Amino acid sequence: MYQPPPPPDPNALTQPIPVVSAPPPQTPAPGGTLPGAPYVHRFGNVPFYLLTRFAAFFVDVFGVSFVIATFGFHAFEAGYLAYGSRDEAGFLSLAGISFGIAFAIAYLSESLIGTTLGKAIFALHTRTVSGNHAGGGRVFVRYLLRPVDLVLIGPVLALATPRHRHLGDYAGGTVVARSRFGPVAPIAGILFLLAIGYAQIAYGGGVTSAIEVAAEASNFVPDLVSKGAHAIGLGGLPLPVVGTPAPLFSAAAAASPVPAESPLAEPSDEPASDAPAGVESPSDENSDVPQTQSTDRILTQ
Repeated sequence: MYQPPPPPDPNALTQPIPVVSAPPPQTPAPGGTLPGAPYVHRFGNVPFYLLTRFAAFFVDVFGVSFVIATFGFHAFEAGYLAYGSRDEAGFLSLAGISFGIAFAIAYLSESLIGTTLGKAIFALHTRTVSGNHAGGGRVFVRYLLRPVDLVLIGPVLALATPRHRHLGDYAGGTVVARSRFGPVAPIAGILFLLAIGYAQIAYGGGVTSAIEVAAEASNFVPDLVSKGAHAIGLGGLPLPVVGTPAPLFSAAAAASPVPAESPLAEPSDEPASDAPAGVESPSDENSDVPQTQSTDRILTQ
């Protein structure tokens, strides 16, 4: 029958030497932190980081929507799509559809892979505070508060807070920091951008449609901005609407011998002479002869 060995006698002269084994090596988690330690978000140079965030937003919203607008304009010119007409209402329709598609693409991309085209080009990634995948719900909260962040609140919070988080980041529990993939993310973003450029040249009208869309924007955007500013006012005072100035002279006034703004000449008691300028009237030579004598002389002759 097996019996366990007796416990060591604490009063014995010799004691067994305890064996201390080294702990197993721990593999760092993504981001360079040990398991159990908080995730470390990396930002690099803060001014450059904030500049890249603004540039990524510009690419995702204005750059992508401009490319989508060139596809729509080319399809409209070719007769494949009818979004309106070549006027202000048609331009608003095209711009609204393009911005909507650009926001939808950015939301789906950031929800699925944590980054967008602009963020990938500048090596940015959206994660939770603990470093996990953000997901569609948190990204939706970020995009829902995006208009509020654009009104000065977002840039101030991004500059003042420790993790450079916008109001949408605080509400959604997200942080936009440097991508852990390093230079692989910008290379992938640039390759995808080149693929978009090839598709635009092949199927979007190329440079011609891009120039046409830019011309449409330069034609309608200033007037739309002026109308919007006039509608909301500035400090309670309405702003003047920028438009085409009225002509100084009308066509009818230019064809009339009398200037449109000059008063009409007052009628004179003296009879008007039909003689051209520089030729003296016969009545001026014989001004001393009565009119009846001149008439009798003509009848006698």
